[in-house]
Amino acid sequence: MFDLKKSPLISIGIPTYNRPIGLEKTINCFIKQTYFNLEIIISDNNSEDLKVQQLCKKYSNQDSRIRYFRQKENIGMYENFKFVLQKAKGKYFMWASDDDVFYNNFIEETLKPFFYVKDLVLCSPI
Repeated sequence: MFDLKKSPLISIGIPTYNRPIGLEKTINCFIKQTYFNLEIIISDNNSEDLKVQQLCKKYSNQDSRIRYFRQKENIGMYENFKFVLQKAKGKYFMWASDDDVFYNNFIEETLKPFFYVKDLVLCSPI
């Protein structure tokens, strides 16, 4: 049976670069999830827009589930996506772009099939 209180840690990787407005919307979608056992990993790919850094520091100071990293130099898109995956500690992982928007119950509803289908390895809302 699906029990939110015994549910595993879900890692969400958000690679970002120079998009503070979209990033803030994405972060807010995840901190408002009905599923609480999350870690949100943000990797700023050395954005030139200082608002990205300010935004990430603000949210990581407000919510202990957010882990913020700023790259010392731009490592490219692929490596930034790989970076957030390598930092993940959860049983399950998902990527989110820095302009994605999700319903507040997205994680909870997406996770449910894993409790009912033994060999399931991927679940997508598409």
